[in-house]
Amino acid sequence: MIEEHTNGLLLNRTTMLGERNWRDDDTYKLIFSPSGHAAYRFQKHNMLLSDGEAMLLNPHEIHKQLRHTSEKWIVELKPAFVTEVAEELSGSTVDPMFALVVCKHPLLQQWFSTTHLYWRMAATEKERALWLENSWIQLAMVLLRLVPGSHSNKWNIKGYEPTVHVVLDALKQSYQQDWTLDNMVQLTQLGKYQFSHLFKKETGLSPYSWLQIYRVIQSQKLLRQTDDSILSIAMQVGFKNVSSYHAVFRRIYGQTPGFFRKTITNI
Repeated sequence: MIEEHTNGLLLNRTTMLGERNWRDDDTYKLIFSPSGHAAYRFQKHNMLLSDGEAMLLNPHEIHKQLRHTSEKWIVELKPAFVTEVAEELSGSTVDPMFALVVCKHPLLQQWFSTTHLYWRMAATEKERALWLENSWIQLAMVLLRLVPGSHSNKWNIKGYEPTVHVVLDALKQSYQQDWTLDNMVQLTQLGKYQFSHLFKKETGLSPYSWLQIYRVIQSQKLLRQTDDSILSIAMQVGFKNVSSYHAVFRRIYGQTPGFFRKTITNI
């Protein structure tokens, strides 16, 4: 199934799930794996998706599909449309740059399941077009709220399972702290394995990966608004050394903190 719209494209496939050619799309590209597993290759690393997980690619993010085991959904959104929605929400007129992370949230899963169900019910092409006209805006708003990026130093945690929410809230409040898995588990009534499994099942990330990414997101404000050194900023947000900060920053943004600072201060 492929449906084109003025604001983008919606694709659902159960075929052509094997290795594909390298791509360099000029749109934001949301890849969702409703079930099974998926693997994608980027220039310097691979990313894996499991049941209900997604990732959002920025325009011209060079990538290659390696496999999907059962089904894939792809939504392409035109940059001008996403920027327009971002401007309505926050007043920013700059194209958002999303972090390249695995994301999982009930709202995102609900959007896909509702769209899929209604698609099967829609009787005419006009009805499907009208549905997309409204659902595109909803999806863009969900992505801007739930996927971290340059557009915001917030990461919405509402909607997750209560035990996971408690830990996420604590991490957000004290992200500079030297957290260990033991510290996190103490906030729950679970064992280490149970907690780690539940956290990954709910968010798509390990607890430590989520914390490291959140620290990078928090560092964006310091990069924008201060002249502090990169080393100082890394320490302020909780990294133990600047090399770890650089590594996580480059993995999710494809550039160094210094280049990011130069780009956003010249806008």
